[in-house]
Amino acid sequence: MRRPSSGSSINGMPWIDRMRHGLVCGILLIAAGCAKAEFVPEISLSEVRPIIDAIAEFHDIYPAPALISGKESFGLTGPEAKSVPPQQLALQVRNELLEAFDHAGVFSKITSFDREPDLILTGRINALYEHYRPRLWTRVPLPYAGKVAVDILDWKTHATNGTADVTLFLLTREGQLIGTYHGSSSFDENFNPTGEVAPGARLNRALTDAVQQIQSKMLHDARLRIVPSR
Repeated sequence: MRRPSSGSSINGMPWIDRMRHGLVCGILLIAAGCAKAEFVPEISLSEVRPIIDAIAEFHDIYPAPALISGKESFGLTGPEAKSVPPQQLALQVRNELLEAFDHAGVFSKITSFDREPDLILTGRINALYEHYRPRLWTRVPLPYAGKVAVDILDWKTHATNGTADVTLFLLTREGQLIGTYHGSSSFDENFNPTGEVAPGARLNRALTDAVQQIQSKMLHDARLRIVPSR
């Protein structure tokens, strides 16, 4: 039997092109199957009134030393989680905080740089992690018993727990500390994956909750009502 040449065609497509197409599709399928969940910070704040009548310059927010060293988890951890370098994740959190504060109108203006800011904002991430995993009993090789556990007993197949803990500092332009504002939120849940709540979504809810606490404390701080603004 004569081997198809590169110019031969099958169903209108040259033989060599069909091979290339199949190879590309196979690579894409493998890549999709190997895709891992990555935590991307998202913070949602409601608009506030009255605003803090001051221009705030947002500097960096730093991970606690234990997060940088790897002694404590930072970000999303689990069998299908992608690790993000600590400094990169901290920068993402800082940028998301800047955007959230700007959208909510916490200050009359907040920016990463101003020639003569009224306030300097910086902070520390004390904890930020979600540990997402299958529960131990799901690893027992008893398919029928597992189905009974899920369908009849309503046992949850997965577990997740985590914490978002953040501290922000407000300083004068000369560097004198005005106030320290702390927010923290934790969760510990068992659930069945449905695709509606992706890994990292619960951590973002906790992060939003922690930042809302900070926002509320700032807005109720009488010292910030007398900050001289331009």
